[in-house]
Amino acid sequence: MAYTVCFDGMPMPVTPSKIEMKIKNQNKTLNLIDGSEINIQKAPGLTEFSFELMIPQIKGYPFAFYPDEIINGKHEKTEFIGAQYYLDLFQRLKTEKPYFQFDIKRTSPAGDVLFDTQMNTSLEEYSVTEDSENGLDLTVAVNLKQYRNYSAVVYTIGKDNRLIITHNSTQKTVPKPYTVKQGDTLWAICQKYLNDGSKYLLIAKLNGIKDPNLIRAGQVIRFG
Repeated sequence: MAYTVCFDGMPMPVTPSKIEMKIKNQNKTLNLIDGSEINIQKAPGLTEFSFELMIPQIKGYPFAFYPDEIINGKHEKTEFIGAQYYLDLFQRLKTEKPYFQFDIKRTSPAGDVLFDTQMNTSLEEYSVTEDSENGLDLTVAVNLKQYRNYSAVVYTIGKDNRLIITHNSTQKTVPKPYTVKQGDTLWAICQKYLNDGSKYLLIAKLNGIKDPNLIRAGQVIRFG
């Protein structure tokens, strides 16, 4: 059975051995004047995830997974991506993105999806540990919290004294993330989804792509 965890479309090289998912409660208990107790039911709170990730700093682990890439138009197997790439990803998600998609997927040996969790989350905090017992590899402890879009309601009175209600949403309308296929170029992707191929340099920077002419099959491109 395959088990993958992705941050903003990027799979982690080593799947956590344990993931804790906490579905928080907002119910409130009250005591009545006769001494009895009641439970006021409210909507569930935000879901939280906590786990530890191993980030290899050396090549050669048979259990580590890295997405393929396209080199000179050919599909090539990626054997290793350095730890700094993932540290930069965590830093970008923490400082530049209010939320991103977090995926947990389990598939059978035949490729059937057994369990799939997809949720918008924010990276609340993370810590990086270097321990001699782990050799050169890093351990990253991560805490994520579910993100729910919301809007502010504004009430105004029109000239005819009618009440006008408007909503200011926090969610920007951007194209959904795109999964790179063999033969794709970043310019063509931007042309198709943003109607402007010249934005490929901006999108490359947004996705942490150092060489805009080098993208990997299976890599997920986000537009905002």
